Amino acid sequence: MAELILGQPLFPGESGVDQLVEIIKVLGTPSREQIKAMNQNYTEYKFPQIKPCSWAKVFRSRTTTPESIDLLGKLLEYTPTVRLTALEGMAHEFFDELRKEETKLVTGKELPNLFDFSPLELSIKPELNRNLVPSHAESALRAKGIELETFKPIKIEHAVLN
Repeated sequence: MAELILGQPLFPGESGVDQLVEIIKVLGTPSREQIKAMNQNYTEYKFPQIKPCSWAKVFRSRTTTPESIDLLGKLLEYTPTVRLTALEGMAHEFFDELRKEETKLVTGKELPNLFDFSPLELSIKPELNRNLVPSHAESALRAKGIELETFKPIKIEHAVLN
């Protein structure tokens, strides 16, 4: 997403170490707790202490919305348990425009069905379903036998993956 806004890689690098330096230049030096959360084998490694760069500086004069910067910041979080999951990212307000019934493609054509979730997908984080599925898309789910109001999540351990 950041690369689409910038038109170039956000973290360019010739090697893994080079790329890590680029990440630290933008996100700042991870704390000892963040390093431990990412990889317990590197807790004693000493990184140069660099303060995070502001997203306004990263994107300079490019047009960005507060929602896009908020989403990027939450996706580019060092601590895996704090970082948004893909599903949480999809529920983020950055994508609210796509949930509006009147939203069309730039060509004027209708959007493809973006809300054709399976029962398994809706079971991953059921508390997000109201954010993920706009009211105008509920009838299509109902036609598949999925009623959001009374939806009972599938226990993931019982799910059959195709």
